[in-house]
Amino acid sequence: MAAFNLYNVFQSDQNIFRHFVVNNQLFVFYNCPQLEKVVQLYGVHNQLLFSIDGKRTFHRGDQSWALTKDTSFMTKRIAYHQEWSDDPAGWKVLVFFIKDDYFKSVLDEFRPHLDLSNLPKNSDEMLLRIHLNERIRSCYFGMLPYFDDEKKYPDDIIEMKFKELLYNIFVHPDNKHILAYVNAISEGYKTPIWEVMESNYMFNLKLNEFAQIANRSLSAFKRDFKMHYSISPGKWLTSKRLERAKIYLETTKQSIQSIAFDSGFNNASHFSRIFQKQYKISPSAYRDGMS
Repeated sequence: MAAFNLYNVFQSDQNIFRHFVVNNQLFVFYNCPQLEKVVQLYGVHNQLLFSIDGKRTFHRGDQSWALTKDTSFMTKRIAYHQEWSDDPAGWKVLVFFIKDDYFKSVLDEFRPHLDLSNLPKNSDEMLLRIHLNERIRSCYFGMLPYFDDEKKYPDDIIEMKFKELLYNIFVHPDNKHILAYVNAISEGYKTPIWEVMESNYMFNLKLNEFAQIANRSLSAFKRDFKMHYSISPGKWLTSKRLERAKIYLETTKQSIQSIAFDSGFNNASHFSRIFQKQYKISPSAYRDGMS
């Protein structure tokens, strides 16, 4: 199963994903059930998510996060599997796509009013929980009227409201981890290649999509990858995915199709062909030999 670029998906249909762009930042209000049980998504921008109602579960490797009513997260540039609930009421969520340069400009604007001392170490976690208070909730809900496509609001007004939201997130004492990440971005932080690859190799992404998540051109991505791993990305990905698949075959009762999906292969037949070529035995025969 191919991965979908969430930024492109959310711009695809105004009837499903109510959205607009302010200062090159994409803002989305989503209120629609999804037909697929699990979809594979990736984002090439930072995202703020606020769940208004309903529930969705995100999976990354062996980790899971539930985005339930009245919860908020920031995601870095990541890939993930998103599980869609059977609840016919669907999921109401606000999503804001934020580019690094915009984070930097906002932080520079607010810097005199923020306490940037004693910030925690910038976390390598790809999904960061945002702690809420009434001011932050009010800012989120205050954005909803701007998704009314029958009216045209001045961009400056909308951006002012969005900056108010960011400011209130930054000054919340329990959101210092968010402020630490944004501050690192403003100081030129670039996610290390190893962090991108170790976190995302199990997703069926093309090299240019890994490069986008890493915030690099394809040529810069390949150069940095070779410097760190001393091997081509294609060979490294195949090896890592096969290692992961072997562990699943040895320790779970998941179907071959499910293991192929969870390990980043195109499909079960592609996985079986690669596994057979590498280990001279089929995945099912390998599993049978473990019992």
